[in-house]
Amino acid sequence: MDSPAADSPQIRATALARCAVIGGNGAVGGLLAGVLAEAGSALTIADLAAAPASTPPPHATRVALDVRAPSAALRDALAGADCAVLALPETAALDALPHVLAALPAGALLVDTLSVKTPFVDAALAADAPVELLSLNPMFAPALGFAGHAVLAVEPAPGPRSAALLALLSERARAVVTVADAAAHDRLSAALQVATHASVLGFALALRQLDVELDVLLAVAPPPFLALLALLARIDAGRPETYADIQRANPFGADARAALAGGLAQLDAAARASDPRQAETLIADAGALLGEHREALATQAAQLLAGLTPPATV
Repeated sequence: MDSPAADSPQIRATALARCAVIGGNGAVGGLLAGVLAEAGSALTIADLAAAPASTPPPHATRVALDVRAPSAALRDALAGADCAVLALPETAALDALPHVLAALPAGALLVDTLSVKTPFVDAALAADAPVELLSLNPMFAPALGFAGHAVLAVEPAPGPRSAALLALLSERARAVVTVADAAAHDRLSAALQVATHASVLGFALALRQLDVELDVLLAVAPPPFLALLALLARIDAGRPETYADIQRANPFGADARAALAGGLAQLDAAARASDPRQAETLIADAGALLGEHREALATQAAQLLAGLTPPATV
């Protein structure tokens, strides 16, 4: 009889039978806990405070635990675990790493969900523990869910359990894109996240310097202005440490911000030039980046902007 395929439900159920999600009360931890629960994993959800049993997934074992120090509670939570997910900010994840690795059984899978990979992956590989390592970065707000969205993945130490989890996620996400290594991931995320968030935050800081009341602006705001404010509100609704980690910890972050500043400097120089064609040429060159995707993106922009209206003011 042929053996089951590596991504079959039978293999996944065996490979991920017992999983612990550390930081499971948070948005990303809760998202992954839900996927593992749906796949039939017996879950332990650990956080600084145990969430109520009514919090999804309802049948998980919940423990209050600080993984930044070794403890009997940590050893108990990870005893026999096939997989442990660290859904923590970077500093906490790095502090927890040696204690989690010491508690995990040989052959288990350790997963991180950090937005910046290089520091954590380097530390995990240097520890040389007998475990699989998988590094995930959902490229969307956790509240949106996996369906139709992309996940970046790095496999520093792959194996059957990491393959099983990637197969599980690929059923739900639009794509699970595996990149070569942590540095390749961070180069991509410098463009996808560092430059993007810096653009929105820079816009907000510029508005503060311009000293114009927001209510006055909103009364006459065109849709692109509202779109940038909506993105700012999305960032503001998240955890500041997450966005700070993206800017601070990415080894290519300074390059991304310098490129953004350089682009603004180019635009400023062109706008100040006596020849108006300099600014026109620069704007055309910027648009040329879109290539064959221009029309599709223009359609999406029209659909997005058509639905934006200023928020009601009291």
